[in-house]
Amino acid sequence: MSKANIGWLFYKKMYEKGDNDSHIKKTLEEVLKAKAKDERFKAKHGFVMETVYPGLLIGSGYTHGLSSEEDTKLGFYFDHTTGLPLIQGSSVKGLLRSCFGLEFGNQKDAYKEQKHELIKELLQKELEVEALAKEIFEGIDPNSNEPKSIYERDIFYEARVVDYKRNLLDSDYITPHTDGALKNPNPIKFIKVSPEVSFEFNFDLKDGLISADEKEKLFIELLQIFGIGAKSNVGYGQLNIFLTEEEKAQKKKEEEERIAKEKEEKAQQEKAQKEQEQKEREAEQEREREAKKAKANEGINALLECNTLAEGFKILKDSLGKKPKPTQEQKEIILEFKKRHKKLSKSDEKTFKKYGI
Repeated sequence: MSKANIGWLFYKKMYEKGDNDSHIKKTLEEVLKAKAKDERFKAKHGFVMETVYPGLLIGSGYTHGLSSEEDTKLGFYFDHTTGLPLIQGSSVKGLLRSCFGLEFGNQKDAYKEQKHELIKELLQKELEVEALAKEIFEGIDPNSNEPKSIYERDIFYEARVVDYKRNLLDSDYITPHTDGALKNPNPIKFIKVSPEVSFEFNFDLKDGLISADEKEKLFIELLQIFGIGAKSNVGYGQLNIFLTEEEKAQKKKEEEERIAKEKEEKAQQEKAQKEQEQKEREAEQEREREAKKAKANEGINALLECNTLAEGFKILKDSLGKKPKPTQEQKEIILEFKKRHKKLSKSDEKTFKKYGI
């Protein structure tokens, strides 16, 4: 819990002396130097997320600021009890609700269909997102379409500051312009939650259309995508899931195992592909051999119909090629052809010898 009530410094002490520049400046320095964090809530479901540059802005709509140039001109939300920055449970619920494209009153979300597709993609399952949203945020039973008991509904708690690496708070500026983008800049000072500040988000989630664990994982994904707080469209409010050293080591191990598994699967696929290609090549070669053999048989069978040696030798050459390897059956036909011709020259004998006769 906080040892210094930062909220009291920011909203009370800063104005004890009215529009006093030196007092306001000194008090603001106290606010920015304050070192405090809250206790872990450790609800039934929850996770820790860390702010990233440029930080987080909450409560900017609250009134703050005197005419002093040392003062901050935007408000900030501090917990009344601890005096620490805090993201209210209603804000967490509202942000997550908006990610589902659920209608609010008569106001429709123009990107409802796209958001529904995103939810299904993150969950990796087909389901009725509208029914899921009403179950989570309005407590409507998807089976009976009746309100659930308060004890059966999902509960959203506040997100608390539980750790930080450098400063808890920093000052920053925005610069609205009038009469054109480059004319009359008017810097406005405000305070923000610094980067690398850890917030613990807490929930009491119930199983329903999806399990409580699936809801928790989904909320993490949505907060990482959309961020939270004011001015998220210019980079504020972005969050990363916070991991302990043990969790980082485990995640690294799982990532290495995943990569190794993918490599192994890829190697097996490549091996199977090569084996398949080899089988196809062998099958093609076998088909070529059979076709060649059939062609040779067809040609050699025609030998017995030849009347001259010249015509027969041409058939043998066309059928068996330059390096002939006739089968035993083919040799018998060639031998029969030879016997039909009594007068053979040395050249003829040499030709028959080439065919194993």
